[in-house]
Amino acid sequence: MYHAFGVVMVVVATILVEEVLLGLTLECDSSKLEPCVSFFEDGGPLPSPDSPCCENIQGQHGCFCGYLKDPKYCKYLVTPRVKDVGTACGVETPDLSSCSEYQGTCTQPSV
Repeated sequence: MYHAFGVVMVVVATILVEEVLLGLTLECDSSKLEPCVSFFEDGGPLPSPDSPCCENIQGQHGCFCGYLKDPKYCKYLVTPRVKDVGTACGVETPDLSSCSEYQGTCTQPSV
């Protein structure tokens, strides 16, 4: 009796974990960085946690390396200021120099 209950619990737990993981699929959209551009520039104020910038980048931690492929935002993401913006928003920003997408410079859009 206890063995059958244990097997059922393992199956239920496995199904729940799979559903949670599927629900956590990250949708990366570099345009979500647009409200942050003015904050990425040096010297300006940092965003408040309830700003559109912060609301957009929360949950985007896993996307930052991929955003380096977008020439429009790459030049902002490789500056030290991106860490300050992330901290102000309560978002951990990765060390982008360790991203495989970053080759030391940002690529320019081809014309």
